[in-house]
Amino acid sequence: MSARLAPSLAQSGDNVELVPYGRLGGPSGGDASYEADGVPWARMFEALKRHAILILLMVAAGAGVGLLAARRIVPVYEVQSKIWIAAGGSQQTGPIRPQELLPATSWDELLRSFAIVDPVVRKLRLNLHYSTPADSLLFSGFESLPSLQPGSYVLKVDAHGRYVLLSAVNSRILEAGAVGDSIGRKLGFGWAPESKLLTNGRVVAFSVATPRSVSQGLLPNLHASIPDDGQFISLRLTGSDPTHAANTLNAWVEQFVTSADELKKRHLLEFREILNEQLRLTEAQLQTAEVRLEQFRVNTITLPSGGAPTGLTTQGISDPSITNFFLQKTNLSEVQGERIALEQIISKANGAAIDPQAFLMVPSLLANAPQLRAAIEELSSRQAALRSEQQFLTDANPRVQQLSKTIRELQTETIPDIAQGLLQTLRAKERDMNARVESQSQELRQIPSRSIEEMRLVRQVSAIENLYGVLKARYQEVSLAEAQMRPDLSVLDFAVPPPSPNSNDASRLIFLAILGSAAVGVALALLHDRIDSRFRYPEQATHELGLTIAGTVPRLRASRSGEFQVELFSQMVESFRTLRLAVRYDFPGSGPVVLSVSSPSADDGKSIVASNLAMAFASAGHRTLLIDGDVRCGSLHGTFGIQVKPGLVEYLGEGTEVESVVKATSTDNLFLLPRGTRAKNAPELLVSDRMNALLQTARQTFDVVIIDSPPFIAGVDAYALGAAAGSILVVLRQGISDRKLAAAKLAIVDRLPIRVLGAVINGVPSGGMYRYYGSDYYQSAKLGDRMGKLFSPRGLVAGA
Repeated sequence: MSARLAPSLAQSGDNVELVPYGRLGGPSGGDASYEADGVPWARMFEALKRHAILILLMVAAGAGVGLLAARRIVPVYEVQSKIWIAAGGSQQTGPIRPQELLPATSWDELLRSFAIVDPVVRKLRLNLHYSTPADSLLFSGFESLPSLQPGSYVLKVDAHGRYVLLSAVNSRILEAGAVGDSIGRKLGFGWAPESKLLTNGRVVAFSVATPRSVSQGLLPNLHASIPDDGQFISLRLTGSDPTHAANTLNAWVEQFVTSADELKKRHLLEFREILNEQLRLTEAQLQTAEVRLEQFRVNTITLPSGGAPTGLTTQGISDPSITNFFLQKTNLSEVQGERIALEQIISKANGAAIDPQAFLMVPSLLANAPQLRAAIEELSSRQAALRSEQQFLTDANPRVQQLSKTIRELQTETIPDIAQGLLQTLRAKERDMNARVESQSQELRQIPSRSIEEMRLVRQVSAIENLYGVLKARYQEVSLAEAQMRPDLSVLDFAVPPPSPNSNDASRLIFLAILGSAAVGVALALLHDRIDSRFRYPEQATHELGLTIAGTVPRLRASRSGEFQVELFSQMVESFRTLRLAVRYDFPGSGPVVLSVSSPSADDGKSIVASNLAMAFASAGHRTLLIDGDVRCGSLHGTFGIQVKPGLVEYLGEGTEVESVVKATSTDNLFLLPRGTRAKNAPELLVSDRMNALLQTARQTFDVVIIDSPPFIAGVDAYALGAAAGSILVVLRQGISDRKLAAAKLAIVDRLPIRVLGAVINGVPSGGMYRYYGSDYYQSAKLGDRMGKLFSPRGLVAGA
């Protein structure tokens, strides 16, 4: 801050000179330079010490709130169970593969499906709530029917124990019946309590929720860990009742294992049904083909063979060319038949999915096309798996969607593509065989076509027999697998109620409440310190008010017996010695020290500072005059035991001589000019010529002149006395003085010919931020011989 220069009158002998002096800054300085020094840790620490009681109260309140909240916290228990997944066998290849294990994601979705959870809720009656544990026997046979109506109900038995009334909470009777009959059938209750439990006049209140809503509330409490490459499913269920949670998890696990077993059985059953259907169809085709062959032989048994045999083989033909011709003709006929049948199947599909059953009508086609046969059998296996999955999983399940996608691809892409490729192969084969047959047909026209037809029928019977054998063997394999089927899941560890909760936030809540309340208390303390307008720290005097600290005065407190400790006297003595030294060297040369002492408001301790400073000068051998300039409320006469009049008012207003108003005190070298009699015009007298004449006379007679002026808030008195003296000491009391008021009053002082010598901080506690401005060094010897007496709020106190 820039220094302000204010002229001051200082006298050395008879000469009066202007001494440039002023405050370090003005009230406009603010906190800028103070805050630029960094984080004020010392100030924050002082603020926390000052507000220790507030912080302790906040901590106590927070602890109380934490205790109340902790009582409402329900401890959380965690029960665990583990399920073993059976390892899958070797993956067999072929048209019909064995049942595969579900992937990890499907296990988790099956575990969380409502097909598993809803039966658990119904079995344990988790959707039923009653207030008295003794009512559990009454609801032991309760069952939730699909038509269940949720709500709160009251069951009442009449005084004679013959009738039962079921009503809603609003006393509306819903159903009435005799004791021993079923209750609440219309409301979806499967409930017939024993008659001996329905005692006379018994009233039972209960509520029922839908199993689905309870299931939805249970799902977030279940945590499953299913590794992709592991064989164990770890389950954890949390709840407030350990026994209830363990029973729920065990029922959940058992239902899960049972449902998975049923799912696998359903899959095999569906697979066996599809194989059985295909086996019946193939058996019918075999019977038809055998009947046709039999009828053909019966019809042609009496006809000439034309050189061709009528048996199952051509070993009786002696000419190899004839045998080869008939074989080629037979093959050509079969190829043509397969082509025509395949074209009809493709044409009938008309770009849509091809019915795989149509290929079973052409067994020779499947016998000669293993790729097509494998695709059809793969389609059958996938369809069986899809039907099994849809028993427990929805269409949105990834497993179901994947199976549906695979089936569509087989029906619309794989099988049609294979059929088209096979058709092209048959056409090319037909053209080639037709060309070769035509080249030999000239020599073999005379051979009847009966042999060719017979061989075609024989080959058709043979193809159907092969397909029938494969299907029958697979059907027997599936039937055997069903008989020997083992479940994929088995319970390894059942849940056991834990002895102690896994999570109890009561202590943590109390700790957080204490910590939070302490933080709030600290924040309030720092906030209050920030907005506090009272003077508390030395930096506020130097940085905000622009005052140098001329000295500090410790807080003087008497014990309960009214005595003061020796170390306090020592600190008081040293503080005023330091202040005396600072004031003395603020005045040039050997001239007298003339100053006024004031403060922003009353109760800042300016009279204490002025009196003790005067006694400090007097004890050092300086003739000292102490003037009570507070003509309104001055009380120095009572402190020193001197008559109040005649005094300053009589001197200024009545022309009394100086010798009659200046009076000696009990302290050597110390003289007092009391305020005199109160008068209405007393403040105006302070700016008269006689006041200046008084100070001129005092400069010639005394070494030190100290004026105890009124506070700035009193009016013009302090400014008039300060201007007359030329110098002023401003007293600020720690924790009492108002900084904004002081800044406003010092702004007026800056415009007057008054030199501000600095600030005297009064009421400073021992230690703290003011320890650098004072002294803790003292002697235990009596101080009366060295200083005399001290001025305290109770009056003069002996130095001893």
